[in-house]
Amino acid sequence: MKKVTVFSELRIEFSALIERVMNILIAITAKKPKMIFCVMVALMICSFLLCFTLLRMDSAKVPKHTKIFNKVEGNLGEIGATARRLKRIIDIRAALEVLIAKDSLDKKDSLLMEQLLLEIDKSMKIKK
Repeated sequence: MKKVTVFSELRIEFSALIERVMNILIAITAKKPKMIFCVMVALMICSFLLCFTLLRMDSAKVPKHTKIFNKVEGNLGEIGATARRLKRIIDIRAALEVLIAKDSLDKKDSLLMEQLLLEIDKSMKIKK
């Protein structure tokens, strides 16, 4: 049983057109091989010239991109630090809620609450 694919169906559908184009290409290459060779060499020379002259990138532009990437990396570090501070504040808030829920506080609880509030104050001061 023959495997049916999209390409096999396209080949069956357009086989007459493909044969005509192939015959035309074979006729052209048989009649004018020198011209085809000259066109190929000219295209290779143009490609060489473009590759090593006009399309060459200036190395002066590269440091500008690295400065931008350094700023982005620095900002990503700041985002991470802010996320850690926020997580710590959430943890402190949970501890404070536990302390507030108590009926009575002893001296240790009062000192702990004061330390937690001071830590929140310190973490809220943003360094720029």
